[in-house]
Amino acid sequence: MTTRKRIAGLLAVACLAGCVHTEQQSQVGAGDPCAVMSRPGATPVSTNIVLVDRSGSTLAKDPAAFVPNWAASLLGVLPVRDGEQYLIAPFAGGNYLSFPDEPLAAPPIRGTSKKQKPLKDAVRACLKLRVTGAVLKPGIPKGTDILGALHAAGRQLAGLPPGSAKHIFVATDGYASTGCAEIKMGRRLSDGDITRIADGCAGELPTSVSGIPITLVGIGTASSKMRAVLPDAVTSLARLWDTLCRRMTTTCTVVSGAPTDDASAIAG
Repeated sequence: MTTRKRIAGLLAVACLAGCVHTEQQSQVGAGDPCAVMSRPGATPVSTNIVLVDRSGSTLAKDPAAFVPNWAASLLGVLPVRDGEQYLIAPFAGGNYLSFPDEPLAAPPIRGTSKKQKPLKDAVRACLKLRVTGAVLKPGIPKGTDILGALHAAGRQLAGLPPGSAKHIFVATDGYASTGCAEIKMGRRLSDGDITRIADGCAGELPTSVSGIPITLVGIGTASSKMRAVLPDAVTSLARLWDTLCRRMTTTCTVVSGAPTDDASAIAG
């Protein structure tokens, strides 16, 4: 191969990479924010399961009632980086989750901060759109089975190639109404209550999430039927979920409370 041909080949490869990046940037602001997303890779850098609580305590029949803004809560913690993939699913009662056929995959996010910003903004807009769609999805069973949802998420992640990073994000008020961790909304839990619930859940704690970091956002958020949850009740609920996570041999980051909005604004 001559030097001229070798240089031409290298320029073609560089142009191809640049053209792909330029095409993705040109899709930013073109209407559908998810148009910027890439095809999922066979070996993702990191896969994030995003579980969205859409049980009765997080919904409202009155459009003027206030409900948790799960999209805002999750966008504050979800990583937006090159190589991240996202599987978003709503849950309520039962441990059956309907995941999309393919994950959303962040596009290549490289270059200067100025070049990265529109791509990151588009990824966040896409995630917001899909989380809101999960909140509004019909046909979800009644109840709130948080442990069941975690178990289903762990099973979903079990099929990933070894070495792939995994993370589970859960937007929930933390009040389970199904299974061993059933808790009345607004109740303050004593240390004895927390130990009793954790001991009673020993046979139901999902082993599928062992070693997978979990981030819970929105813990203790008041429902549309309850104006507020007392701070000590929120703190004790956060302690319960931290205890349950340790019993599942994983680590949890627990974020209390969530921003709220009226139901019509979130649906709209």
